Parts: sequence; structure tokens; C-alpha cells
Amino acid sequence: MNQIRDGFNLLRSSIQPHHGVFTIDLVILLIVTISVIPYFFYNVRNMVPYPVKSELKLTDYYIITVLMVYLIIGVYQQYFWTKKNKLRKEFVMPKTSIDGLFHTCFGVNDNWTYIYNFIYYFVFGFIIVSVRDYKHFAVLVMGAIAMMTGLSTIWYLFPNIVEPRIKTTNYFLKLTQAIDTNHNNACPSAHVVFAMYSFYLLRNVIGYFPAALVPLLISISCITTTQHVSTDIIFGIIYAILFYNFVLVRLAPKYFSTFQKG
Repeated sequence: MNQIRDGFNLLRSSIQPHHGVFTIDLVILLIVTISVIPYFFYNVRNMVPYPVKSELKLTDYYIITVLMVYLIIGVYQQYFWTKKNKLRKEFVMPKTSIDGLFHTCFGVNDNWTYIYNFIYYFVFGFIIVSVRDYKHFAVLVMGAIAMMTGLSTIWYLFPNIVEPRIKTTNYFLKLTQAIDTNHNNACPSAHVVFAMYSFYLLRNVIGYFPAALVPLLISISCITTTQHVSTDIIFGIIYAILFYNFVLVRLAPKYFSTFQKG
């Protein structure tokens, strides 16, 4: 009888979703962001180098922003699911000489968490200025879901981690480490993959060079905060390039064009 009960408890724990530490201050920050950011994006959408032809109103920006926030939270449950569910024991991603070069130039700096977290999610929001209509928004979301599903498959089949991360006194990096535990999902780096996705979506809106700064800065922040090593970054870039150009562009060329302004 005890064996049956233990088996049931093990099964129940294996199917429970992994939840991070979502504190009240993060909830307040989220509410403030949703209140302010859509208004900001709506007013700058015609100030970008290549304004997008769109009839979306301010109310549409609020609707899309709320939908995006909850979709990001929902889709990232795949990411957290693979923290506990993996085919085999995870292995440690090795550092390379590139890591040494980055640490020589930028050090191990927990202040880069403001780029790693806040700039990263701000860019997600900024993608709204590239949206032409609700169908366009839906296709972009489906593209992100497809990319996350591919990543989750890799992490499930080939689980991996990084060396122990730095011990920090930075509040936001400590919170990040509490939510994003080092149990899987190091390579390819999801941060880099979606920074590259943002680059592809924004290059025809804010310009090629400003858009390229997004994955560059996010990649540096990944290494300097010790959330990732250079191998994770390299494979993240490769994954994003291949997935975008050989999957998304072929499935929906109208929305994932090689180069198309406006």
C-alpha cells in the first residue's frame, strides 16, 4: 500500500508545473508597466526610422500588451517544465577562451542584470511597434511559441547546466536566480534566441544596427551575470538563425520576410 502511495506522489510531483518566486514587488512592477508602456509605444511608433503601416489604436496597444504579458508567462511554462522533466542527467556546459575574453573586458558584473532582465523584456514590448494588425500579432506569437517548443525539446533530450553562478547582493539578480534555477536550459540560451528573434522583427522598424545591438548586449549580459557561457550564446545564435530562416520564413513568408520595411 505504501509503495502505491509513494508511486502516486511521485507521479503527481512529476506533472506539477514548476513555478518560480513571483513576488508582490514584481506584480506591482508588472501592473505599472502595463499601465505606462503601451502609451509610450503608441506615441513612438511613428518616430522610428521605418514607421509601420498600421491602423491599431491606443486601446489596441493596451489589449496587445496585456495579451503579450500573459502569453509570455504561459509559454515560459514550457521552459520551467524542463527544469524537472528531462530524459537524462544534465551535463555542465564548458567554458571557452571566449568566456575569458568577455570576463577580461567586462568582468563578472551583476549590474548587467538590468540588461539581462529589464532591457530584454522591454524589447519584447517594443516589438508591438512592428505589429500591423491582430493577425500579424498572432503569427508573431505563434513563431515565438514554435521557437520555445523547439528549445524545450532540446533541453528535454539533452539537459544541461552551467557552473555554479556568482553569489550576488543585487536584488534583481538574486530574484532571477531564485526563479531561474540552474537545473537545465543553459544551452541554447533562450535569452539569446529571443533576442535574435527580436532582431529579425525590429530590423525593418528601428534599423539594422540598432536592432543588432539587442542580441549583442543581451549576449554580453548573459556571460557577465554568469547565467550562461559562450557556448550557450553561440548555439543560441545558430538555433535562431536556422529556425527563423528555414522554418518561420518558409511557413509564413508574408510575416517573416527576409527584408521588408513597413
